[in-house]
Amino acid sequence: MQIKLDRFILDEKDFFIFFMGLFLLAAFILRVSIAPFRLESLVVVFLFLLVTRSLISSLKFTSYFYIAFLGFLFSLFLSPYGLALYFLIAMIIYRKTNLI
Repeated sequence: MQIKLDRFILDEKDFFIFFMGLFLLAAFILRVSIAPFRLESLVVVFLFLLVTRSLISSLKFTSYFYIAFLGFLFSLFLSPYGLALYFLIAMIIYRKTNLI
């Protein structure tokens, strides 16, 4: 499903990011436990998805998906700083190898 707004195309990835942000905000405000995940690490995953949304072309989406999925799994045990460092290193490596 795609919705065209002038030059911006709203698709499923945007809806996922929006609803993930709403979920994290509701979990924080209502103090809902999201164990075994760490709320701070999931916020880092959300910010990564939000910031890099416009950088990723649909042709290179598979490698971007694996970076984000591994980040989601790493949010089980990494601190927010470790997770942010993982995202930084992964994006540098993938940019240098032209996979993204």
